[in-house]
Amino acid sequence: MVDFDFILLNSLIPMYAVTVGLALLKYPKYYESKLTYLPIIFIYTLLNELLGYLINNYQDEFSLISIETYRNYNWFIYNTYMLVFYLYFYYIFRFYIDEPKHKRNIYYGGIFFLVVCLINAFVDNFSKLPQVYAYVFGGIVLVYSSLMYLKKFFTIDLLFKTKENLLFWLSSGLFVFYAGYLPIKVIRYIHTIHETPTPPIIRRIHWSLIIISYLFFVIGFLRMKRRMPK
Repeated sequence: MVDFDFILLNSLIPMYAVTVGLALLKYPKYYESKLTYLPIIFIYTLLNELLGYLINNYQDEFSLISIETYRNYNWFIYNTYMLVFYLYFYYIFRFYIDEPKHKRNIYYGGIFFLVVCLINAFVDNFSKLPQVYAYVFGGIVLVYSSLMYLKKFFTIDLLFKTKENLLFWLSSGLFVFYAGYLPIKVIRYIHTIHETPTPPIIRRIHWSLIIISYLFFVIGFLRMKRRMPK
């Protein structure tokens, strides 16, 4: 019988690695654009997830690091990653979106996100606990930002220009993942509060969303032919 959980889980690291490879391979085509730091985001994601995979699956080999110490460190790097990831893409979308109203909304959304992060850090220790409120609010701003960018491709005359547009595929992947994962984040938080186990289907949906979003990223890099403008 096929173990779908095993397949999904063991597909994540290869997807991260392939994306990093393509991001570096295609780097000459976008290094002068606002996406110049994109490979760093993908490399950090790969290293972070690889470390988590090794610790969770080979605890005996990493016996010099206590599991509790790693969990604290893990939340710290995930919370830091959230800050960098969200703020970077707010900056990207604010630059490439045309409408001043949407630019302004993203700007204020980013400011309020930092305020929520500050408040959340007082409620939940930043270095030891997940920043759920900040993550959800920041994710909502990112979903809005990606949707407002994708909005300009909804017309027939622009729809055919998506083939070589890297940011279109990045935006699509981000929208799919965060639109699907934010409810999961809330569900997990509720289960944590009530000390009840999260249903296994939630984990499978989470992994599937990661794979789908990274497939969008991979397609974007593969279809990218022209150099992005500065």
